[in-house]
Amino acid sequence: MLRLRLLGMYNWSLQDAIVAFVESQKPNWQAQHDLYLSVLYGFVDMQSHLLTLLGFPPVP
Repeated sequence: MLRLRLLGMYNWSLQDAIVAFVESQKPNWQAQHDLYLSVLYGFVDMQSHLLTLLGFPPVP
C-alpha cells in the first residue's frame, strides 16, 4: 500500500527535467572532466605545498 502511494507521488516532470539537463551536458563531458581533474590536482598540489611550509615532510 505504501509503495502505491509513493508511486502516485512521483514527479515525472522533474525526472524529465533532470534527464534533459544530463543529456544537454553530454557534448561537454570531456571538457568538464578535464576541468575537474585540473582543479582537483591544483588543489592537492597547493595543500601539499602548504603542509610542507608548515613543517610536514613532503610525500613523494
